[in-house]
Amino acid sequence: MSIEELNKIIAVKKMDIEECEQELNNRYYPSIVRMAMTTYLLILQEQLERYNNERINW
Repeated sequence: MSIEELNKIIAVKKMDIEECEQELNNRYYPSIVRMAMTTYLLILQEQLERYNNERINW
């Protein structure tokens, strides 16, 4: 995977996090949907932390 591809993946994940947080804060969802969205947010944040903290060998 090239650096450019990795940067695109990171950008998409950051946009997903922002959109999900806005949806959770601005709309009503049943609790099961809110739980699923929160879990998805946590997974995305963990993935971003891994990208930022791990050294990738090319």
